[in-house]
Amino acid sequence: MKVRIFKKATGDGYDLEVLHPRATVQDYLDAMNDFIKKYTHPPCRGCDECCWERIPLTSIDVLNYLKRLGNQLQLDSRWPLLDFLKKYCYIYVENGAVDISLGFTMEGACVFLNQQERICSGYAARSLVCQSFVCMESTPRAQELRSELVNTGMDELVRLWLLQSRQAGQKPYAHEEHNANLRLADYPANGFTHKTSYSQVYLAKVCSQKLWNKLRYS
Repeated sequence: MKVRIFKKATGDGYDLEVLHPRATVQDYLDAMNDFIKKYTHPPCRGCDECCWERIPLTSIDVLNYLKRLGNQLQLDSRWPLLDFLKKYCYIYVENGAVDISLGFTMEGACVFLNQQERICSGYAARSLVCQSFVCMESTPRAQELRSELVNTGMDELVRLWLLQSRQAGQKPYAHEEHNANLRLADYPANGFTHKTSYSQVYLAKVCSQKLWNKLRYS
C-alpha cells in the first residue's frame, strides 16, 4: 500500500497520507475506491446527485474514455481527442484561461448519466474527479491533493487540445468563449505530459513541494 486513506479520529470525514515516495495517481485512486467501498453506506448505485455537478477532465481521463468507450462513441478516427472534446465535453474560454469539463444535457446532467436507471453509462472510464468523490468531509491536504491533480491534468488536456488543433489546421473549438487569447506556450509540459495512464503519473512529480511535505509518510 503506497497511499493510505482513513477516517478522521473525530468527525465524519477522511484524511490521507502517502506511504511511498514513488506512489502514483493510480495508487491514490485505488485507495480512494477501496475507502469508498468500505465506508459509503448505502452504495452509490442509484444515487446520481454528484452527476449534476461540473466534472472537470484531465488528459488521462479523456484517453480513458477513448480507450474504453471508443467503439460506441463514433468519433473521427483522424482526431479522436478533438472530436471527443467537441461532442462530449464543454470547453469554456475566457482570455487565456480554459476550462474543459464533461458535457451536460438540457436538464443539466452529465452526458454519461443514464437518468432512467440513475447510473453512469461510462462507469468503466469515469474521471479522476468521479473516482475520488465521496459524500464525506475531507482534510485540507486531501482537498489540495485532489485539486492539484485535477488542475495539472486539465492543463495537459488544454495543451493537447491546442497542439492537436494546430496540427489539424483547425481553430481550437470552444463551446463558449470570451475575448479568447490562447497561446500554447502558456500551457507547458508537466507531470501528465506523455503519460497514458494514471499508473505512470507520480504524485511527487505533480504535487507542489509544500503539499508533498504535508502528504509524506513519517
